[in-house]
Amino acid sequence: MSITQTLDVDTARSASALRNGYTVGLFFLCFVFSYIDRQIVSILVQPIKATLALSDTQIGLLQGFAFTLCYATAGVVVARLVDRTHRVRLIAACVAIWALCTALCATADSFSELLFWRAGTAIAEAGLSPAVLSIFADLYSPRKVSRPTSIFMLGPYIGSGVALAGGGLLLGWLSHTEGVISVLGVALHPWQFIFLTVGLAGLPLALLVAFSVREPARTETRALASAEVAEQAPPMMEVLKELFVRNRFCTPYFLAYMSLITLFYSHTAWFATLLIRKYAMEASQVGKLAGPLYMLGGICGVMFARYLGSRMSDQQTVPKALKTSALASCALIPLALFAPLLPTFGWNIGAYALCAFSASIVMALAPIPVQVAIPNRMRGRSIALLVFLTNIVGGGIGPFAVGYLTQSMPGVENSLGIALSGVGVTAALLSTLLYFMAARRAQA
Repeated sequence: MSITQTLDVDTARSASALRNGYTVGLFFLCFVFSYIDRQIVSILVQPIKATLALSDTQIGLLQGFAFTLCYATAGVVVARLVDRTHRVRLIAACVAIWALCTALCATADSFSELLFWRAGTAIAEAGLSPAVLSIFADLYSPRKVSRPTSIFMLGPYIGSGVALAGGGLLLGWLSHTEGVISVLGVALHPWQFIFLTVGLAGLPLALLVAFSVREPARTETRALASAEVAEQAPPMMEVLKELFVRNRFCTPYFLAYMSLITLFYSHTAWFATLLIRKYAMEASQVGKLAGPLYMLGGICGVMFARYLGSRMSDQQTVPKALKTSALASCALIPLALFAPLLPTFGWNIGAYALCAFSASIVMALAPIPVQVAIPNRMRGRSIALLVFLTNIVGGGIGPFAVGYLTQSMPGVENSLGIALSGVGVTAALLSTLLYFMAARRAQA
């Protein structure tokens, strides 16, 4: 090969790396905004309850079963599109729809109306993760796929942290408006104005995805001589056999991640409200203190998971990812038990940050077994099934159970903290046991 040819190859590789890095960064921002839109409710619980006269159980439904049922069900439907259609266009459409639905939450003046627009947000957000993770598996080798995946999985922690800190600060700033803000002649409560603001802020991302990201060739499409064969997506029954018959580790692995997500959504839905009620603090105070610590814990955990992922060989990626997740879940057991019950604000948010650190390790590694072990044309539906089950069970049960248990203990001091502790420690214990079982099966 001549010097000129060598330089051309190096230039092409450099351009490809930059393009891939841009793609990862943009999809990461999309995931951040999806969690801002999803978790902004957690800092707005008290004003929403006051305006719409809602109970804790209704708030639990709004953040739990109602949202995740739509999210998870839509994910299974969208997954078929991930395996068959242009994934980048699908992502752009999903971002635009969820941003608009979040903005339209500002028009809600009843529980049913707010629930309707939150359902729209959930349905659109369901398309992001399966499509993005499928694209990453086509852009990177099995050994390298943990890097973009771990960066992408920072989204829930940064997004939730920004929702806490930014939403709290914005709510505090709007407190001088005497209860209403006029937008184009329409009077909005501060929480409605916040929904409108964060929703519209996400629309430019949809345009960037649509016009600046290339759809990568599917790995197996490149490898197969017959394009017609490559375009045929296997039936769902074949996907289920691949997951739960040929890959025996998948059953405990899916169940373990469901348990972990139960804890994660319980905390993101209720921990800020716990601090507001327990210490009679303003939402702006809680947001600016708890939000940055939560983000820091999540970022450190994901970066640690990325470091561990880079040291895994192709052959050992799946069992090592599962074993690492088991150890991180084990660390969550005492943290989940005591974080809501500790007697001071500083101890509460410190333990909350440590919970975020440990949980983020598990979440960053969670998609890797499917990305590595499952064939391309089954990958989108496999990831969507993981998302469906974890969200319908973990995301549904967690926030709802905490709200229901809290409401069932009237007059009990720190009833919300007791409910959070009970749900969290149970979820962490189950996650630990099931991840160890999955790791043993993957190693066999």
